[in-house]
Amino acid sequence: MYILTSRPQTGCAQADSEDNMIKLSIKERREQFLFFIGIFLFTTALLSFGLFHDYGNNRAVNKQDLAAQLAQDGDFEATVTEQRAAVDTTFKQIMKFDPSVQAVFLENDIKSNLVSIKSIYERKSYDPRYKVFLQSSQLYTALFYDRRELKGNNNDIEIASKSLEDCKLSTRQLRQTIGNQPR
Repeated sequence: MYILTSRPQTGCAQADSEDNMIKLSIKERREQFLFFIGIFLFTTALLSFGLFHDYGNNRAVNKQDLAAQLAQDGDFEATVTEQRAAVDTTFKQIMKFDPSVQAVFLENDIKSNLVSIKSIYERKSYDPRYKVFLQSSQLYTALFYDRRELKGNNNDIEIASKSLEDCKLSTRQLRQTIGNQPR
């Protein structure tokens, strides 16, 4: 950035700025150099300690523990594979369920499937992965009762609509009857 002044710049301004700079002696420069080297070494030592320090046996993996964990993972995946068909079937049954049809065995079948899905979680509730079965059971239970309620509400709406049409028809007939009477 250029600053415009009324007097021309000369070499005096540069000389003034050099006089204002701090001049260090050789001893002070050596002390400052040693200070920076000390800070560098201390920081390097601290970072090295943090990166390479052995924090104990927490990082060591026991072969038996690893084998047990892999077996648990395999059991979980096998359970999911086995139960996927039951969960899908339950969902399809819920979607096809019609409460207007008086088939109590269908409702009981859906409820027993939901209980069996929930029981998978209860067998191994200590393992957080199995919570997916509990959540699926809760979701499908809510879906089942909501669909049943919706179907009931839709049936009530149809009945009310039919009653309204009957009422309109009878109102028209009454108006025609009243209009046709001699005065």
